Amino acid sequence: MFIVPYSQQRAESVAKLLRTQDYIKSVTVTSEPPAGCIDLDLFRKFAGHHENLIQAHFKGQGLVSDKSYKNGWVSIKDDFIKDYTFSVISTGANYHDPNFNWAKEVDYLLTISDYVYFLGYQDEYNLFQDSFGTKAMYWDCDFLAAAQMINAAEMYTGGYTGLTTIAQALGRTYRIVQAPGHTCSSLFIDREKIVN
Repeated sequence: MFIVPYSQQRAESVAKLLRTQDYIKSVTVTSEPPAGCIDLDLFRKFAGHHENLIQAHFKGQGLVSDKSYKNGWVSIKDDFIKDYTFSVISTGANYHDPNFNWAKEVDYLLTISDYVYFLGYQDEYNLFQDSFGTKAMYWDCDFLAAAQMINAAEMYTGGYTGLTTIAQALGRTYRIVQAPGHTCSSLFIDREKIVN
């Protein structure tokens, strides 16, 4: 499997999560695709045009879409030990809604959990806090640890990010912030609550 065009750190972080999946034989982080690999970046040829990214992935790989992905396709060893409840949030620059009231969302999540953690990069958290001034705390983690956090959380709320894809992949019910004018079709309507 080939992952592009990430920084070495991000590629290693994604690879760490992928290596835990029993249906993936091997993951190699490299700057050039080796012969016989699966290029996961092919979805970009079909993304946009209000196409769900999972549908775009199937098309990019030349596969017929079935419904098995609705049950989740990533499994996480459930060894996350906690003596408190928490929810997690994530937002990125893509499809960002500057008018969404993240402080109100964090306050809501604090009614169902003891803490709310922001998962993402430190600079994203800093910008998030500068913009919204929430009670969310920053949690520094790689993709595997983020998946463990999302799996153990009371609720996940996010925009269209890699971490939202992880929530989908885990089969979790989650809340998604959809930017104005963005009408990406949802294949997870039974597990997805759109909040604006």
